[in-house]
Amino acid sequence: MSTDYAEKERDFVASLAEDTGRDLAAWMAAISSSGLLERNAIIDWLRHQGFQFSQASWIERIHHNGGRLIYADDVAPQPIAKAAPQRLRNDEVPPLRSRPVLRVVPSSTDWAGDSAIQRLLNEAKGLRPLANLILREIGRAVPDASFTASNPLIVVSARHPFAALFPSPRKLRFYARFGPEGVHRARPAEAVNKSAPPFPEMLVLDDARHVDEDFQRLIRAAVRL
Repeated sequence: MSTDYAEKERDFVASLAEDTGRDLAAWMAAISSSGLLERNAIIDWLRHQGFQFSQASWIERIHHNGGRLIYADDVAPQPIAKAAPQRLRNDEVPPLRSRPVLRVVPSSTDWAGDSAIQRLLNEAKGLRPLANLILREIGRAVPDASFTASNPLIVVSARHPFAALFPSPRKLRFYARFGPEGVHRARPAEAVNKSAPPFPEMLVLDDARHVDEDFQRLIRAAVRL
């Protein structure tokens, strides 16, 4: 057993809850609930949740190993909850290419430790890993961004509010003013629970592939307006 790999594995597992909103046991249960049995299908599903291929493969191997870590022989296995298989819809079967999880330190406001923001992120349910990824990408594009819970929105500011995320289980709506930069991707903003939207435009995000370099470009455009 490689000590280096054992340490990396422990670090990876320890960071899951903060990075994705689920700890290892929860991911084991989610894989079981998906009804997927074939290795590549599980890896593709995990990639659709925002994991890099190597991370998805690692989690799949742990699941195949009964929840026991691969390199840390002295660690007790994680319990895998039994659940009836659920057939995934066609639009839930992930493609081979998707956006990787980005390990980025949050910006000056630690949204990961803000209980009010965490409650709003919980509203995204299965899309919560994607919502976490969006917030991390915003912090990457705008290092001085701060995040505030203003139910039902997570408002993003940098000297002034410039964007807002509306977490929901079917899709994530990201509101901002993108100007000419958003002409090919943004759409007119929809109401927020029958209230006027906070900004005139929005992006609808339901796939990790949407959180790409173009998304960062639009974030930087929004903060300038």
